[in-house]
Formats: sequence, C-alpha cells, structure tokens
Amino acid sequence: MNHVLELKILLVAGRTDARILKLSGEFDASAVERALEEVTTLLDGGVLHLIADCRDLRYVNSTGLGVILHFSRVTRERGGSFRLCEVSEPVYEIIEIIGATALLELHDSLEEAIAAIS
Repeated sequence: MNHVLELKILLVAGRTDARILKLSGEFDASAVERALEEVTTLLDGGVLHLIADCRDLRYVNSTGLGVILHFSRVTRERGGSFRLCEVSEPVYEIIEIIGATALLELHDSLEEAIAAIS
C-alpha cells in the first residue's frame, strides 16, 4: 500500500487561472513541504482557483489539514478559491472533527467544483 502523497496537477478546460490537484495516498507531515512548494509555484504563476480532487486521498492528519486550510486562505486573499471535491469518508471525518467543514468549500463531484468557479 502506498502511504506517500501523490500530487498530480491537471488543467481545467477553458480556464487558464484554475488547476485541479489530484491527491492520492496520505497527506501528512512528510508531504507538506513538497505540496507547499508546488502550490506556491502555481499561485505565483497566476493560478487563482484550485480544486483538490480527494477521491483517492485515504488519510490526512492535522498537519496536512493545516496546509489545506492555508491553501484556502491564500487563494481567497488573492481573489481566488480553493475547493475540495469527492472527499473520502475517513478524510471528511477528520475535517469534521477538527471543525473545518465551515472553513472549506466542499463539493460532491469534480464537475460541481469546476462549475462553482465559472
């Protein structure tokens, strides 16, 4: 079983200012530095909207969730948005326990998240 975080960056059709972050594996302290570097590069390059596809994300700890909240805050400060979609039950439970459901924009599907930025 793969315990590391895989992060793939995908384009959003018709949107040069948006990217999909396809997350899989586990988002914990070991993945924070790389995730911060990659997302900061995107934001510095003009991307305003990020959608985290969490369908294959099996686990997030408080450190990983802290980075997700950071991404949400930074994109809002820059006039954009950060959305999560297809959040797995174990990851949703952690978000809920920490009380972050009100702080994050959650969507049932990738299509719904993309439509929300249009």
